[in-house]
Amino acid sequence: MWQQQLRYHDPNDSLRKPDNVQFMDQTRLSTANIMQPQYRNRHHFMIFGGFLLKQTFELAFCCAASFAHTRPVFVSLDPSTFQNPVPVGSVLYLTATVVYCDPPLVAGQSEDGVHDHDKVTGDEELTRVQVRVDSKVRNVEHGEVKPTGQFNYTFTVKRNIQVLPRSYTEFMMYVDARRRARTVKEMLVNAESDPGKEDRVTE
Repeated sequence: MWQQQLRYHDPNDSLRKPDNVQFMDQTRLSTANIMQPQYRNRHHFMIFGGFLLKQTFELAFCCAASFAHTRPVFVSLDPSTFQNPVPVGSVLYLTATVVYCDPPLVAGQSEDGVHDHDKVTGDEELTRVQVRVDSKVRNVEHGEVKPTGQFNYTFTVKRNIQVLPRSYTEFMMYVDARRRARTVKEMLVNAESDPGKEDRVTE
């Protein structure tokens, strides 16, 4: 995958990036908002968690929409936790990035690891798009910055489109997102093959 994307940048190489492929760093969207009192939890001066989730969802939706140039359909949100509270008056920074698409393009690498360059220009009508939203809060008076959580949303879009990382950090984000997607897929397959398993575990 790494060697494949290097060829896209070589002017002496005849291989060119397919039209349905976007580099990961070109999918990024960011926002910065001051946290107003009307968004606080009624019991203290911290921002309500539901409002924070709403903000991350809207940014993830916009990120997927601008990436695919079509309206995405929400599928799921991975289990998430808030690492630090967000006080009233602080500045909330959100960054959304498309980190994985399924079926994977991955520069010609199929799901089973076999290279198949035809998959890049396949005729898939639906693509699952995983968007990662990183959240952090800044204390205005002291300039202190703390992470507040990482949120992984999955959408489907009616378009054959893929994302391709370029830097080492982006490749690590891609690998982590692919692992999440495969875990969810395995859970769904197991649930379909043994519908009573979940009930037995609950009992």
